[in-house]
Amino acid sequence: MNWSGCSRLGEVRQTLAQGHWPHACAAELRDHVTQCSDCADEVLITTHLQRARSQAVAAVRPSSSNLLWLKAQARRRTAALEQIERPLVAAQTFAFAVILATITGLIAAHWHGLTDRASMLTAALAGWGMAPILLGIGSLATLGCLAVVYLRDEKQ
Repeated sequence: MNWSGCSRLGEVRQTLAQGHWPHACAAELRDHVTQCSDCADEVLITTHLQRARSQAVAAVRPSSSNLLWLKAQARRRTAALEQIERPLVAAQTFAFAVILATITGLIAAHWHGLTDRASMLTAALAGWGMAPILLGIGSLATLGCLAVVYLRDEKQ
């Protein structure tokens, strides 16, 4: 038994790494491998691992037509989502503008009544003074909370 290993093991490894084993290497090297147990073990293990790797890569890699189809489906889905999203954004913008206009109108309509009173608390308690404004602010807060819940659920 040789403790230092075979002197030609490096040459066998290089031949295996380059993919020249067994057909593109010298006949002398093939004869050596049949007689040297270290080199024979190296060839056996390396060829087995190379074969297993090539099978695993072939099993994982999708064919080009499948990959092309998947990309087309993703593009189509993204385009459909963008098309659906446009009217929703427009409706949300319109609703926000209406709410702001309503709040502004209510404040303008009740402005003189609010300034004539001694405090905001008195104005809120006296009749309908602040009720429409508070109703508008409450509606806006409710819509905002619903929008946050909707967007959070959509991302999950």
